[in-house]
Amino acid sequence: MKQNKSNNMKCDILAPKLYLENKDFNMWDCYSEYESSYNDHLHFHNFFELSVIYEGTSQFLINGELFTMGNRSLQLIRPSDYHKQLTGNGEHIRYYNLMFSAEFLSEPLQHELEKVQQPLCATVGIAEWDDMIRMIRKIYKEFKESSEDILSRIYIRANVENLCIFLLKNQKVEHHLNIQVPQEPIRKAVSYVQKSYRNPIHLSDAANAAGLSPTYFSMVFHSTMGITFSRYLTEYRLQIAERYLRSSDLPIKQIAAVCGFSSYPYFVTVFKEQFGVPPGSWRSKNQEQ
Repeated sequence: MKQNKSNNMKCDILAPKLYLENKDFNMWDCYSEYESSYNDHLHFHNFFELSVIYEGTSQFLINGELFTMGNRSLQLIRPSDYHKQLTGNGEHIRYYNLMFSAEFLSEPLQHELEKVQQPLCATVGIAEWDDMIRMIRKIYKEFKESSEDILSRIYIRANVENLCIFLLKNQKVEHHLNIQVPQEPIRKAVSYVQKSYRNPIHLSDAANAAGLSPTYFSMVFHSTMGITFSRYLTEYRLQIAERYLRSSDLPIKQIAAVCGFSSYPYFVTVFKEQFGVPPGSWRSKNQEQ
């Protein structure tokens, strides 16, 4: 898929249903070049994205830091990271792209990944690379051939966690060019929402997390994300509620409270606006067996 280059600095939010396809893990063997989709396209998403590059080279902008990544490189994009690919004209990369929900990882590992302030990127040593790429290709084969098999899922999850642990232990620590872009306060606000969505959140709380005045934060957030902060907060809570409805037996009123909705009738109203049916009907149709 091709797209024209643009200087548009707005930051898109990628919908998990399009990339995870209502699963908790998805994987592709990818090729990307100068005109590929999402090259030079700034975006957030509320799932993890792990890229393992095995050919070519490209630059990446992650939270305002510029990284050059090539063969034997790994990078993990967390839900609070804004990023874009900056592959130059005539350059390309081939890579395995693993996308997974936060629930795919153990809670202690999630916590360790979010504790790290800098972007999670690493280069694999030559001696380790053959074993790692062999393991990644095995994950890909298991996913393509036996993704519904419980033993394959256990194997995939264990090895994805091993990749995350490798990144935590081997992250790049050298200084990278820091580009001052207006998205950094927004990243801080998004990270705050993801950690605090169960509690009451006011615009002033997010503005404080971003280090901006409420009025200026509201303007910057809308111009960057393309939606108001209040709408983003509601949509994020609805995404969490959708996951609870699909994967748990919690009462719907309890799900509304757990996801930070102060009013159950309001939760039902906004859920129906977003998904076309009330939460009870949605659960009956979509809950995992």
